[in-house]
Amino acid sequence: MNATPNKLSLEPLLARWKAAEDRPVKYQRLTEAFTACIQSGAYAPGGHLPKETEICAALPVGLSTVQKALAQMVEEGLVVRRRKLGSFIAEASNQVPEVHIYRFTDPVTGEEMMPFTRVLRVSRVQTSSFGPLLADFDADEVIRIDRLVWVTGESPAFSSFYTRCEHTEDMPHDRRETLHGASYHRILWERYGIRIARVRHAACAELLSRTACDALDLAAPHVGMLWDAYEFDRDDRLQIVQRFELPRGHRPMQLVERKSVL
Repeated sequence: MNATPNKLSLEPLLARWKAAEDRPVKYQRLTEAFTACIQSGAYAPGGHLPKETEICAALPVGLSTVQKALAQMVEEGLVVRRRKLGSFIAEASNQVPEVHIYRFTDPVTGEEMMPFTRVLRVSRVQTSSFGPLLADFDADEVIRIDRLVWVTGESPAFSSFYTRCEHTEDMPHDRRETLHGASYHRILWERYGIRIARVRHAACAELLSRTACDALDLAAPHVGMLWDAYEFDRDDRLQIVQRFELPRGHRPMQLVERKSVL
């Protein structure tokens, strides 16, 4: 009987499993091995994953470990499960669900309103100069990207986006126009294999910065909302900090937690 079309071989997974031997937690090691296979192209979109029992037989892991690793990859958008058919590698366009923190729902259509961004300046800054905001970065310097962000029909907010220097070295910082609308989450995944696993939020009413007031053409002092989003990878390492400065009258924030349906 012929093999199932697009049925994936276990050999790439076995090789990646051995390469990730420093991982103490087995399901994280298995997730990393699968992710490396996908990122390298060894497991292409549409590929049919081996059965869970086959993976258990090939690796020193139990069924619960395999199921936990697959569940995490489903939640991250790397794998899709089809009832009675099995698990498949997600299409490339769906493998990096855009992590838009600043997003809203159209009150008439109910559709998600994705933001526009315009980069104002890019600079390298000392984390120690920003106190608690950047204290969780294990780095002396980070890249700061100041932007205007808005949705159709609304006035803009001001955003300061902080990310690691080593993940921006090949970005054309001297050509701001090439960064307008860029998805840094997609860049982190496609170039560095880093995915955001969780986001921690903090918000308070506060005076907007002079930089934000100038960019938004507001008379200072101006009391608005400071909204900070701390984005961590699956190793719980801080990768991105975003501070949004929202002027008075800005539409209410929308925080959404999404889970993939299996």
